[in-house]
Amino acid sequence: MFFLKPLLLTLIFELLIAFLLGLHGKDLLLVFLANLITNPLLSLLVGGMNAFLSAGQIQLVVYLLLEPLIVLSEAFLFQHYLNKKRNGLLLSLLLNGGSILGGILWNLLF
Repeated sequence: MFFLKPLLLTLIFELLIAFLLGLHGKDLLLVFLANLITNPLLSLLVGGMNAFLSAGQIQLVVYLLLEPLIVLSEAFLFQHYLNKKRNGLLLSLLLNGGSILGGILWNLLF
């Protein structure tokens, strides 16, 4: 259950940001479902990398390879399935960027 804390934090940050950006109803549900898929997958991949890479190497892989793939996959979903046509890439960048910053602040404070 090591993936629950990052998942809960991500959901809190991204749903709050999405709401503040004007998403409601089914659009918020899409943000929730997208994160329900991508976040645990990321956590599992990071957990698997722990056996082979240092913490610094894992951060490089996450921020340079995995996170951009998540942004692009979520951008695709947002572009095609949100009720209002929005820029899916921009929305995904804002949500994921906010989530990353929120996670960094959370770790600094707690």
